[in-house]
Amino acid sequence: MTKLIRSEVQELLLSAVDSFPHGACSTCECFLGYVAQLRIDSESPDKDLLTPYKVDRASMHRCLECSPCPPGDLYAEYMVKKQKQRIIL
Repeated sequence: MTKLIRSEVQELLLSAVDSFPHGACSTCECFLGYVAQLRIDSESPDKDLLTPYKVDRASMHRCLECSPCPPGDLYAEYMVKKQKQRIIL
C-alpha cells in the first residue's frame, strides 16, 4: 500500500472526529488505535496532522463499548480496505 497523502489523512481524521458519539472518544483506544495506524501509513511530513490527537497514556481509556462505535468502525473499514489493496498488489 502506498503512503497516505496529506489530504487523505485529513479526510480520514475529520470523518473519525465528526463521528464521535461522546466527548470521551478522543481518548478511547478505538480512536487512538486508528490514529496510530494512520501515523504508520502516512507520509513523514504529514504526521504533524496527527500530533493534536496524541494523548499521554494516563488519559487513554478502554473502549466504552458504544454500539455502534463509529471511530472503531472507521478503523475496521480502513484496515479491510488496506488488506484488499495488499492482496491485489
